[in-house]
Amino acid sequence: MAEKGAYLTGTVYNRPTLFEILAQKSLASTLEPAFKKVLSFLVSFNPERYRHVLQWEDEGYLLFNILLQRYYLRKYSASFSETFYGLKRIVVVNSETSQSELKEKLSRKQKILSLISLALLPYLKTKLAQLILKYQFEEADGCVTQGRLQRLFRKCVIRGHLILFTLYKSLEIYSYILYISEESMYPSSLLRLLRITLTYSEPQSTQTIMDLLNKLKHNSFTFDDGWDMFQRTVTSCLELGAFFLQFLSWWNQENYMTDLMNLPSPPPPDVSKTALRHKGTCPLCHMPQRIHTVLMVSGFVFCYQCILSEVRENKRCPVTHYPATEDDLVRLYIDT
Repeated sequence: MAEKGAYLTGTVYNRPTLFEILAQKSLASTLEPAFKKVLSFLVSFNPERYRHVLQWEDEGYLLFNILLQRYYLRKYSASFSETFYGLKRIVVVNSETSQSELKEKLSRKQKILSLISLALLPYLKTKLAQLILKYQFEEADGCVTQGRLQRLFRKCVIRGHLILFTLYKSLEIYSYILYISEESMYPSSLLRLLRITLTYSEPQSTQTIMDLLNKLKHNSFTFDDGWDMFQRTVTSCLELGAFFLQFLSWWNQENYMTDLMNLPSPPPPDVSKTALRHKGTCPLCHMPQRIHTVLMVSGFVFCYQCILSEVRENKRCPVTHYPATEDDLVRLYIDT
């Protein structure tokens, strides 16, 4: 190991463990669902007025993620999740393991590319997954257009996505194996393309609350001190929220295998008059359901095509007016 460390210049490279790298990735993956849950909760206070906001939840998260990651890249040379685990990004000048040269600061180009990989690529991945899911539902329901080019395009998109996903996961596993065996400095194939690796960050000296109070006492508190205090408050709240999200994720995993049969069964709810009126028929077309689909937010069963177009257009249940999205639709397989 000594001969490998002799060529390191500009900074000291301490290799993070694979556990820390996977943990920060797990934290990053919880940000999007957390953001959407908070947005749905805020919209639920006035769904009639703000339900259209849910149509742009992916774009809203994209903007939030860009601002968040840009701040952390500029201040800490790391993403939000990497900073939470005490990691930072450093540049690999020479990619050969035995003659690697490292430097602290990321170039402007590398920061932009890092921002693209942290914010834009997950957004495109989400949109592609939604498109694939839509195509698969339409094929299962027999609603595929009859045009030859359209069918060919759908088939290429679905199979191309499967091939790209398999290739990407294989490259990630290969990168992990090389990283664990110390044959590579890069914990992922994407960081290899950017010529960036991860190491531990040094603790930064910051003003304590007592220092700021003393400045207030002696009338030396400046605007920069107030801005710094505001930034620290916001980032501390985000990091505390991240810890809470990690705790909830751990808690759900610990209780995932709980035997539900051992839990007490609650009494069945009273059936409302509205539910009895729509028994056996779709509340929208008032005909027997075709491709039974339940809307989870309300429990009513619709025709798939009826409720799909309604949810896409109005983002709510047509009976209870609860906010709803396509993710709340569950197909029922009923023997007729």
